[in-house]
Amino acid sequence: MMCGIEIHQRIAGKKLFCNCVPSSESAAATVQFNRRLHAVLSELGELDSAVRIESIRQRLMRYSAPLSSSCLVEADEEPPHHLNHEALSAVILFCNLLSSRVVDEVHIMRKNVIDGSNTSGFQRTAVIGMGGAITTPVGELGIQAVCIEEESAGILEAGKEAHADYELSRLSIPLVEIATEPTLKSGKEAQEAALAIGQLLRQTGLVSRGIGTIRQDLNVSIPEGARVEVKGVQELGMIAATVDLEVRRQEKLLALVEQIKGRLKGAAIDATFVDLTEIFAETRSQLVAKQIRTGAKVLGMRLPSHEGLLGVEIQPNRRYGSELADYARAAGIRGLIHSDEDLAKYGFSEDEIFEATSALSIKKGDAFVLVVGDQKKADAALCEVACRANFLGVPEETRKASPDGTSSYMRPLPGRARMYPETDVPTIPITKELLDEAKDMAKAAAVAQEEKAELLSSLPEELAKQLSAAKGLLGGEGAAGQSPEIAAFSSAVNAGIEAKFASSVITNTLQSLKREGVETKNLDGQKFLSALLLFKENKITKAAVPEILREMCRDSKATAESAAKKLNIERISGKALGALLEKEKLDMKALMTRYRLQVDAQEAQGLMNKNGKQ
Repeated sequence: MMCGIEIHQRIAGKKLFCNCVPSSESAAATVQFNRRLHAVLSELGELDSAVRIESIRQRLMRYSAPLSSSCLVEADEEPPHHLNHEALSAVILFCNLLSSRVVDEVHIMRKNVIDGSNTSGFQRTAVIGMGGAITTPVGELGIQAVCIEEESAGILEAGKEAHADYELSRLSIPLVEIATEPTLKSGKEAQEAALAIGQLLRQTGLVSRGIGTIRQDLNVSIPEGARVEVKGVQELGMIAATVDLEVRRQEKLLALVEQIKGRLKGAAIDATFVDLTEIFAETRSQLVAKQIRTGAKVLGMRLPSHEGLLGVEIQPNRRYGSELADYARAAGIRGLIHSDEDLAKYGFSEDEIFEATSALSIKKGDAFVLVVGDQKKADAALCEVACRANFLGVPEETRKASPDGTSSYMRPLPGRARMYPETDVPTIPITKELLDEAKDMAKAAAVAQEEKAELLSSLPEELAKQLSAAKGLLGGEGAAGQSPEIAAFSSAVNAGIEAKFASSVITNTLQSLKREGVETKNLDGQKFLSALLLFKENKITKAAVPEILREMCRDSKATAESAAKKLNIERISGKALGALLEKEKLDMKALMTRYRLQVDAQEAQGLMNKNGKQ
């Protein structure tokens, strides 16, 4: 087995070709617009096979553009601005860390993509570095290339036949793409390599954190098989399983191919499609009847000597028939019905099945497939199925990773035909100033890492791990190598706040508020610190801190002091507490029940003991 990985990691900061700042928050003001994307030839006059497949579907692309995090550049109504200087410097830094040779001049390229994930019909990308290596548990792993490219639009709904819906807040976020040599020999090695690269990037403090900010594409092949790209593995822990299941899929396909060759004895599968619409015109199958009423056609195709083969499992809960169905879906059809299934579950009658098999000239040992849809798409779908069934081997293809480690066919493996030069962005010479800037960033990141390690050393190991892993709890940005949470903790400790308390408020209090649905990102480091300082100055109790933070999250104009006054939870202490104890004549339990947020229990108990009360 041979495997290489491609790591795609978002770079923090502004978008790649404009000044918009990405946001994961829901935007109140959005603009809606539609596009229809068309296939174009490459600079060599070739049509990419992946683009060809998507063009068959002819879907309408519907976009939602948040005004707070997208502009005319994302809508493809304005040319791209100059390449994000900070993002380019960051990628040069990554090249230095990987010992990759930085190119002399950056040339932006367009990569044809017409599935709707880019409003323009292409993704912009550029090679920044070549070669290099990274150390993994099994030794040095070679790096093929380091690129900078723009993130795709967020998918809202892409599975429809007639349209696909996208959201533009993430479109054009800068990504660094790191492609390794295909020398990994197991799923475990691939997972360890991805971890090593991810840790290297995170240590710089220049990349985004959180779910969806990093993903892995896996290139896997076995002897007698083919190179297959499994795209979009989100979870690090699923890389090993995904690689191993792809190896198993190719092995089972090769075994299945030997059976098919033995049965066909050199004959090809005839791509003859039969219109079966009249046979199913009165069917009780709601799946089929509903589509026929809208003008859809039912087409069928005979698969000679394939009886029993379509039901052969090649991955958990996926059969050879599932592979053929994926090819039909790629042409814009919802799916495929085949004879190895229990056809009664679709609602077909025995007479309908008999008439269909007769019309298709099904003989003993044969199988058949049915598709339902628009005439043009149904024809295209069966063409794709016929081509796949006639390919007696493992085809080179791009597959979509599933959460369980399996994968499904997306499109043919793209090649050079999808690339052509970007005409709207000038080339960028890599100057000495740019290289020096990257070196300075590397030094700053190294210093920040040392400071972070020293800072966390004041905490118990488990608490330090929790704080280091905390993300998405505070708004704003930290310094190089620091998350907003680490930056806030650092500020608190430097201000004299006890380290355990400061870290606990971040990892426990803020986390609890977030689980309640409180938007904790409305707090930046300064507001967070102001609440802790109010406690340090004995103006509020420790129990009141969460309520102060909650109020400041709710009201963006609130300060720690104004929140304490509004909530009436300013601390009662000293003579005021003594007077309260004298007036109320409460025992400790009753006192804390009524004044928990305003009274410190230790101080109250001390006064009670002094006055001889229990």
